[in-house]
Amino acid sequence: MQRCTFVQYARSTMKNLTEQQQRILDFVIQCQRESGSSPTVREITSHFGYKSPNNVQQHLQLIEQKGYIKRLPGKSRGIVVNDALPGESRSTIDVPLLGTIAAGTPLAAIENIEDRIAVDRELFREDSLFALRVKGDSMQDIGILNGDLAIVQSRPTVENGEVAAVIIDGEATLKRVYRKSNVIVLHAENNTFEDIVVTSEQDIQIAGKMVGVVRKC
Repeated sequence: MQRCTFVQYARSTMKNLTEQQQRILDFVIQCQRESGSSPTVREITSHFGYKSPNNVQQHLQLIEQKGYIKRLPGKSRGIVVNDALPGESRSTIDVPLLGTIAAGTPLAAIENIEDRIAVDRELFREDSLFALRVKGDSMQDIGILNGDLAIVQSRPTVENGEVAAVIIDGEATLKRVYRKSNVIVLHAENNTFEDIVVTSEQDIQIAGKMVGVVRKC
């Protein structure tokens, strides 16, 4: 039997949503799949031609009360579709966006959750994932560009030569990590950038291994 899509499954099982609530939920899921983030209330208002965002807020409140979504306070793109639904798992997972990391010279580390993004569960199967917005072009030769979202698996160590999110003296950068003799070398994938050489492991912290990139087209 052919496996149905998540949206088709949602339509067949969510009997206690009104038709319009179901349409809004489908739109939220579609936006998460296509862009990696939830739509804003204004975007939903525009898409469905409502005269006021208050109408959307009321629908979202009812959808949340019925258990299909949760909304993050103070976040414009803070609609999170619940992971577990009866009979089938979601095809996406929600990953916290923690802030910005430099693909260039180190940038002040940001740990607060800015938003949550939806990523494909088939592409990102690792546990303990988080996302960082890339700033700079020091990793462009391996396809990591300014403005990309680096998906990182939280872990304290990486293998020699893997790309990692690294904290140096409280500042964050995205680099390929090499251990050579008594030093750690952070290597950029751009010939215009010099290596960063760290002489003591006490001065460096591995935040996690980069496992992929999400790019909004």
